[in-house]
Amino acid sequence: MNIRFFTFAFFFILLSCESKSALEKPKILSEQKLNNSYKIKSIAEKLAPSVMYKSVDLGKNWTSFANGIPENSTLSGIKQFRNKIYVTTDYNGIYVSSNGQDEWVPIPIENYSSLDINCIEVEFDNILIGTLNQGVLISDNGGLSWKRPEVNIADPIRAFIKFENVVLAGTDAGIYKSEDMGETWSHVFGKIQILGFTLLNNKIYAATQNGAILSDGDLHEWRTIYDGDALHDISNDGKNIYAMTIGQNLLKTQNDGLLWENVQNGITRPPNFYTNEIKYIGEDIFSAQWIGIYHSKDEGKNWTKLKGLPDSTAFSTLEITEYGIISGISIRE
Repeated sequence: MNIRFFTFAFFFILLSCESKSALEKPKILSEQKLNNSYKIKSIAEKLAPSVMYKSVDLGKNWTSFANGIPENSTLSGIKQFRNKIYVTTDYNGIYVSSNGQDEWVPIPIENYSSLDINCIEVEFDNILIGTLNQGVLISDNGGLSWKRPEVNIADPIRAFIKFENVVLAGTDAGIYKSEDMGETWSHVFGKIQILGFTLLNNKIYAATQNGAILSDGDLHEWRTIYDGDALHDISNDGKNIYAMTIGQNLLKTQNDGLLWENVQNGITRPPNFYTNEIKYIGEDIFSAQWIGIYHSKDEGKNWTKLKGLPDSTAFSTLEITEYGIISGISIRE
């Protein structure tokens, strides 16, 4: 399953889980090594797009970063924990890489067939995955074995966010909470579809099928801050909240929704296309789009399409890691 589905008038598929905060700047390779690597890999990528790409120079150059991942995969989540990066695919399982190496090893999930994975959360040896039709699956030994939680979620899982000792799950029937890294879940709010989360200044924001909602700390209390359109996801740049709407372009607010500003300038937007992901590192903001990845240095006021990536490729996942900027694709044309 490639793109999130909304359950109201249109049917979209949720793409990412993710961590909404930026990490330290990626390690920068020497110019000679970077250019040699880029030239070699770019030849093959002109023939067929890779599953995933990495940049170690803030998007100036990109190389394939998918060795070991099946070529027909589409990515649904990227998560770093310490020296390991985990990626989830829609139908081809989970893969892990260590120390930023382009060597991906599958993590078997035995006894669970036809898994459509939407998101992932990791803490030490604890791994949680959210699926479309089997709720949450958990591993407490780094993926050696898997089980269902004692109290699971019956509805499709669309997004995770972890803060302190709490994991929130966005589902097709509201928000659920776990305080034991996924062993048990309880419903805390709503019956609407939740597509994504972001955390800024100790406030939690959620993207919904109806707009955006905010909690000031009490997870049973959420208030609407945007209701003009359905959201595909929600994110922040350390200062602003970004609403990735389905029909009203990319929007941002600095005051919890009192005023929303259109920040689509420079992003090519064919009909019915929308922003998939936004991540930042310092003043550099990156936006994964249906066609390419864009960059802004002025809080989203102006965007420039980055070069070195396949033109007709939808980038659905985006993450800032210690080892570089990583982005995965969803649809090939």
